[in-house]
Formats: sequence, C-alpha cells, structure tokens
Amino acid sequence: MDREMFLIAGIVLALVIAVSAPFLASEYPDGLESAFFSAHGAKEMTGHELDEDAAALAEDIVAGITGNEFSFASLMPDCSIPGMGKAGEAVAILAGTLAIFGLAYGIARAASRPER
Repeated sequence: MDREMFLIAGIVLALVIAVSAPFLASEYPDGLESAFFSAHGAKEMTGHELDEDAAALAEDIVAGITGNEFSFASLMPDCSIPGMGKAGEAVAILAGTLAIFGLAYGIARAASRPER
C-alpha cells in the first residue's frame, strides 16, 4: 500500500469512528465526573441517577473554593447540535474531526514550504 492510500484509509477510518461514536458511547458520566458527583452527594456511587440540583450545588461549591468560574459559550455544547439528538452528536463530532484534519493539513503545508 503506497503512502497516499495509507493516508486516505486512515482518514476514512477516523471519519467512520467519529460518526459511529455517539451511537456506541455510554450515556452515563465518565469515571472522574461520576466520582466527583458521588463525593458531593449528587449520585450514588454505583447508581446512574443524578440529582441535578445537588450536582449544580457541588459545582458552585467547588467554584467558590477554587475561585475558578471560567466558562464560555460553546458552538456545539456537549459535542452535539442542540435538538438533533444522536444525529446532532455525529454531525458535531464529524465537523470537529474535519476541522482538526484541516488544521493539521494547513500546518503541514506551512511547515513544508521551502525557505525563500
């Protein structure tokens, strides 16, 4: 397999993974987030139910202690397009993957230019 075909196969594989990820991912929080909410009483250690009010209170307490209240408005919050469900997640992840590929391509082109 030549270099160009290897690159194309890698890009196609990355895009397939990006599109299928929302349909394969767990709907439950990751381990770190789950442990945080369990430690602050927003959920049971082995349960999946999250008390939204307790979770918001825990986040406010931590922000008050650390002084870190950084936030920003995301174009695609939670890696999704609001109102589109799983399809919105797939489109958002696909757009992000293509943006990263474009950025990497641009950097590679700029870095490979000969000195003038």
